[in-house]
Amino acid sequence: MVDEKVGEKMNRKLKAARVENGLTQAQLAELIDMPASTYQKKEQGQTEFTIAEAKKISEVLKKKPASIFF
Repeated sequence: MVDEKVGEKMNRKLKAARVENGLTQAQLAELIDMPASTYQKKEQGQTEFTIAEAKKISEVLKKKPASIFF
């Protein structure tokens, strides 16, 4: 499990990158083939993204994974 403070920082960076790209949670979820409700839980830190999911998100947002998830 991710440390709470680290997780909160990651969630803020992910949301900022998503918003910067003009995407809603539902739109990003669709682009990475994930149910919107699942994506929402993951972005809010209730569950964690897999490495494969993080890679897909990074590709869609045109960011390096480390700039969002670490």
